Amino acid sequence: MSPPKPRAPRVPQDALPSRLEALLHSLTDRHLADRLERVHRAAAVAIDRLGHLSIAKYEPTTVEPEGGADLALWETMAPAIGDTLVGVNQLVTAIHHEFPPPPARGASDGGWAPPPASSDERLAQEVETVLHAIAERLSKRVSELGQQMRRPEVVSDQWTLMAKLQAFRADFRVRIGDLVYLTAAAFEDVRREDVVPGYVHQVGARAALRAAAADLRRSLQGRLERAAKAEAPSRPTLARQAAESLSAFITLPASVALRTPQKQHVLTLRARIQEAAGRSELPAQALPELVDPFLGFLDEAMDEVTRTWLTVHDRELWASCGAKLEQAEMHLTLGSQGAARVLADAVDTAGALYGRSTPFDGFLRKARQEAAEGLDEAGSWGLLERFRERLAALPFS
Repeated sequence: MSPPKPRAPRVPQDALPSRLEALLHSLTDRHLADRLERVHRAAAVAIDRLGHLSIAKYEPTTVEPEGGADLALWETMAPAIGDTLVGVNQLVTAIHHEFPPPPARGASDGGWAPPPASSDERLAQEVETVLHAIAERLSKRVSELGQQMRRPEVVSDQWTLMAKLQAFRADFRVRIGDLVYLTAAAFEDVRREDVVPGYVHQVGARAALRAAAADLRRSLQGRLERAAKAEAPSRPTLARQAAESLSAFITLPASVALRTPQKQHVLTLRARIQEAAGRSELPAQALPELVDPFLGFLDEAMDEVTRTWLTVHDRELWASCGAKLEQAEMHLTLGSQGAARVLADAVDTAGALYGRSTPFDGFLRKARQEAAEGLDEAGSWGLLERFRERLAALPFS
């Protein structure tokens, strides 16, 4: 028996993406670069703390009322929330230390300031303006979080409490990401995913969620189709299977990216289906009346995920797949065996688009099977043509 592989060491909290480090090292104003690097590392720590505050484990796992947020929940949550707020406050402190806010101007100053003497000075002023503005907004949001946590309507309901905590956490992370991105983009044309710590992981989590939701939709749709053909005594079994699909979905790692109200929606449906499954028989419309509205909700939720997180991600994958298909055609024209390899690579790349379009999902499942079984020349040409058709039909409007 081979010994277990050692676990890879955890990346330091203040680690910066290599692209951001290279940008900072390229700045000619070393004083500005050093100060900005310290702010960026404080931002990385805050983002890391926000990312590792998984409130999913504190969320209710059923929709039954539990008498509100009890003391045990607060005792469990307090260190995690405190750690998050410490990270945000330390970032604000770092900004004020490295880039002290300008003194307030009196009425006699007339609001006038000398123009920057050079482009470098103009960029430095731009960076400071961004840092001060976001620091002010972060401080305001910290105060708002404290106020929300003291509201009776928030602390009296676990779902409301979790939803508020998750919303504030997400907002902090977005604002800190904006800080890093804007202060880097002032000097070079960069992509957010190349410079914002943790952003690639966030996008990947949303792509995984979209894929899992597509599989859930397919599973539930299959149960509905079978229920329509089944007799009334057989439908409770199909209802139990639908509830099991929902349970499996909600326990997937990908479901951590669900917003708390969305998770509550899933659990509410599961409870109602479990209740229906306990009956001796079900009429034909029992399952569709429960599941069809949920499928519409699920589609809207994943459309929001795509718009908010995955638009750029999807376009880049679309272009990458197109380039691989061009390579595959070149190999086929030359009679090279590389065509099958490149096509399999394109199918693997397209896997991160799963959930974007139902027709494309169906094509992708079949393409994976074909690639796994091996492609000859005729099969490669056929897959290439179908791949191009489906890729061109993806909704990028």
